[in-house]
Amino acid sequence: MRNEGWILAGALLTLAGALSGSYAIGTLGLLLLSVVLTAKLWARFALHRVRYERTLSSERIYAGESVVLELHLTNPKPLTLPWLVVEDRVEETLILRGLEEEPRPGRKYELRFQVSVGWYERLRFRYTLECPRRGYHLIGPATLRSGDPFGLYERVEKLGDTLGVLVYPKLVPVEQLALDRLFPFEGTRTGRGMLDDPLNVVGARPYAEGDTLRQVHWRASARSTRLQSKVLRPTTEPGVLIFLDLASAEHAWQGVDAEAVEYAISTAATVAHRVHNERRALGLYVNGLRSGTRQKIRIGLARADQTFLAVMDTLARVFPYPNMPLAELLRAERRKLPAGTTVVVVTAVRLRAVDEQVELYRRAGHHVLLLDVGLSRAISRETRTGVTS
Repeated sequence: MRNEGWILAGALLTLAGALSGSYAIGTLGLLLLSVVLTAKLWARFALHRVRYERTLSSERIYAGESVVLELHLTNPKPLTLPWLVVEDRVEETLILRGLEEEPRPGRKYELRFQVSVGWYERLRFRYTLECPRRGYHLIGPATLRSGDPFGLYERVEKLGDTLGVLVYPKLVPVEQLALDRLFPFEGTRTGRGMLDDPLNVVGARPYAEGDTLRQVHWRASARSTRLQSKVLRPTTEPGVLIFLDLASAEHAWQGVDAEAVEYAISTAATVAHRVHNERRALGLYVNGLRSGTRQKIRIGLARADQTFLAVMDTLARVFPYPNMPLAELLRAERRKLPAGTTVVVVTAVRLRAVDEQVELYRRAGHHVLLLDVGLSRAISRETRTGVTS
């Protein structure tokens, strides 16, 4: 806002009062100059050192849950802000509760409010943020506006920082997938005999002919004059590798069933959650690409909290379109898996080529669970509507 005319007017009135000897006109001019210059100086320093900060009660949640968003405004200087307008961008995928005016659905909107802030004052505002859809959702950037008490001058500051919340896929009710019946986890053991657990190294031994490079214990070899191999603890609990199919139809020209793909992603997340709770080694292969990149999604078997977080983060961000047929992915990875690995195939479209690969995996000694979520969704809809076969 340009108000230089007020300064010129005050200067002219002061000059006119001095030339005419009019005390009243001169005083009016000086008063006008004082007010305008004070307002300009006030506005110049209004946003100086003002801090606007956001915090979330949690930065990782499951779809359908909510978090608390706290906003903090701090004015650490001896200058009162008679008015301060905050405009913060919130993505349309998030629902903000606690606003005086609810946002319009279907578009991006701003969290906007106006307050006055005293000197050395800190204000806090709390809102509830509902997250109905998986993904990485941003809050920000924000804009601060303030100025002088008379509204003559305005100062605007754009804050480029953002805050994100990562929303995991919504977990599917266990009864819809019959995981208790399908998973040989709780209270059972496989009958394949003892396997070496590659994640549980208990010692080292001299290298023997026939050992692979994966078996070499490099740290022990560095401390010894001879090459050493790992000694692994035997286990009868093989890891669980999830193959997720992002296709919803046999052919690309048949279109995309977004609901079916999201249900498949939620099913994979539910299986991963169950596997992690059982403290089994977990892995994830997807016939798609990481969001915003050209990288394939391949998370190898590992028994660690970081692996579970990597799997869930990937499922939260995954772009819901395949880049290759699931059967091709299964064929490429079949000979690379450790013996005895439990393979869980999640797909929304049952194809003969996938069934053939599943049979080859079983012949290779793997325990394979094929979760046809297209059928699961149909059964779930029939149950909700009271339809029985």
